[in-house]
Amino acid sequence: MDDLRRVCFFCNKVIEEKKTLEHIIPNSLLGKLTIKEETITGRKKTQYSRIKVPAHSSCNSEFGSEYESRVLALLEDVESLYEAIKSEELGLPLMYGPDQSVSSIITTWLSKIYYGLFYYDLISTQDQEWKDICLSIVKGRNFEFVRTSYKNGYGFQLPSSLYVFKTKNTNTDLVTLVEPSSILLKIGTLTFILCICDGYLTKNYLNGESLERLRECVRHEDESNVEFPSHKLALGEIAALRSCIPKTPKFISSDNQIINMSLSTMVANPEEYYSIDKNELFKARVDILREFNIKLD
Repeated sequence: MDDLRRVCFFCNKVIEEKKTLEHIIPNSLLGKLTIKEETITGRKKTQYSRIKVPAHSSCNSEFGSEYESRVLALLEDVESLYEAIKSEELGLPLMYGPDQSVSSIITTWLSKIYYGLFYYDLISTQDQEWKDICLSIVKGRNFEFVRTSYKNGYGFQLPSSLYVFKTKNTNTDLVTLVEPSSILLKIGTLTFILCICDGYLTKNYLNGESLERLRECVRHEDESNVEFPSHKLALGEIAALRSCIPKTPKFISSDNQIINMSLSTMVANPEEYYSIDKNELFKARVDILREFNIKLD
């Protein structure tokens, strides 16, 4: 673990120069949300402002200028950001390549936060069980691909299903799930949920009318009780679905390119073959929501 303190979070190379420490969530955003000194809870409790990872100064500044500054600008107009992400939900990209869409920018940012949290915990926690879990994520194949993608100019990400919701509740919240790999980040009235490196599998199932029904459910619960964590209700539904999809994300790396093979299939009846077991989905939904202290009526 001492070695990882000298390894750049972004490019995975040893830092020979004087290292910099990259804030997982920008200091300016923490200040704007007035949560610098608030504690993020989980297996390891830490103030938001203390969550930093080692990085080359060049990698640090490059990510900041290419993505973080653009994210902060997008967050200045949450209504336009919400509508932009919704408008980009309409199709599934057949090719994975350099992308300047709003969804790609937010996906890269959320992926950085997700992996950064586990990287930080890995080099700082004394809990061996949790350290082993963090190590499995940081040393996993997907994170290796994510770093490769970034170095090749595709963004700090693999194809991942992104969702956005609106609530009246303006509290900040951050939730990560190890399995299925997911992150929720609530900033003001907007909630972002990202299924990490799922190859758009979740988006393939939850889109169009079914997604609008989920948004309507979130709106209803939010309007009924502004204190109800309706954003976690959305995460519970999405994570439950993700865990029940009978298909595994698949990526192939070749010639400085990462190909998303997750949606390809050779079966003659994919809709039937890959259908969701409704009983399994209900059980998964109940189990996940129970972890959030949410009971289904």
